Amino acid sequence: MLLSWFLYQFNSDGKYPVYESNLSTDPLIGLINWIPLFLSYIGFQHYLRTKNSRLICGLSLMSGSIPILISGFGQYLFNWYGPLEFLNGLIIWYQRDNTSGMTSFFNNPNYAACSLACILPLFYATFYRNKTYKLRKIINLIIIFLIIIGILFTSSRNGLLGIFLGAFFFFISLRSKLLTFSLLSFSSIFLFDLIFKYAYGIALIPLNLTNRISLQEFYEDPRLLIWKNSIFYIFKKPFLGWGGNSFSYLWNKDNTLYLGHSHSIPLEISIQYGLITSLLLSSVVVFILLKSFRVIFLDLNFKLRNSDDEFHFDRGWFAACVVILFSNLIDILYFDVRISILTWVLLAGLRNIPIREDK
Repeated sequence: MLLSWFLYQFNSDGKYPVYESNLSTDPLIGLINWIPLFLSYIGFQHYLRTKNSRLICGLSLMSGSIPILISGFGQYLFNWYGPLEFLNGLIIWYQRDNTSGMTSFFNNPNYAACSLACILPLFYATFYRNKTYKLRKIINLIIIFLIIIGILFTSSRNGLLGIFLGAFFFFISLRSKLLTFSLLSFSSIFLFDLIFKYAYGIALIPLNLTNRISLQEFYEDPRLLIWKNSIFYIFKKPFLGWGGNSFSYLWNKDNTLYLGHSHSIPLEISIQYGLITSLLLSSVVVFILLKSFRVIFLDLNFKLRNSDDEFHFDRGWFAACVVILFSNLIDILYFDVRISILTWVLLAGLRNIPIREDK
């Protein structure tokens, strides 16, 4: 990334091809989205070395999902928008009007859905840990139900995929329990939806979400066109990329539909900094996933572990990491600082899971 930025200072006209457009960011500012968080990833690992430290961090993340639900349900059901001012305007709280789905205090429904879907596997893990505390299990189950409802309120297909992906990777080694739990969870949600729809005229599952889950909607999704153009841009400058927030410039100078990014992190990095950078970063992430998967899910004979209390929370951590990475694979949520920090926290914790520890 640094090499790409440095070499472009010496191109023929002495500037990036996107400098003259107000549709793009200065490439040096663009680096700030990446370099500090790479360093943070290294620093985060010190605080996530043990199972206990990851548990404390995970519980903090889970606690943080409660305000998201309160704020989001208030927005979706009771039209809480604000703005509300505190400390003479030092703190201003507001939310978007409920037009495309629940956003809570995020800018877009996909951000809210990703955040909730990412935390959901951690609640699965604590549900299994609380074997002797029935009240805790009941509270945990209620929150799981509310999180799934919240994701459905966002009308985000990305979030819906996150629910299934998180459940799959958490329950993969519990075998038959995966199918049973998933069927009961989603059956109960759709049952409640039918009851509310016919008894009170209220649909829990937003209609536009169910309408959007179709082959026709998939083929008409503008992402396919965006990704096709992104690949075209990449192969025009495959080694060092275009620099800066270049997709915005390249796309918007020729199209009337405004877009700010390529809707896929690997494509975005390839456009900005070239294929080598994208492949290096992707390889590091894939390596961390594979190595931690080996420790968490497989025994010494490379067979799936059966239910193992020792790895319940690590399974939840792994599933949360997969959800947030997958979400950025088919969209770019990384540029919300809360999502980007959460991504590197989860990766830092996952990096430490293969390290055998005493505590």
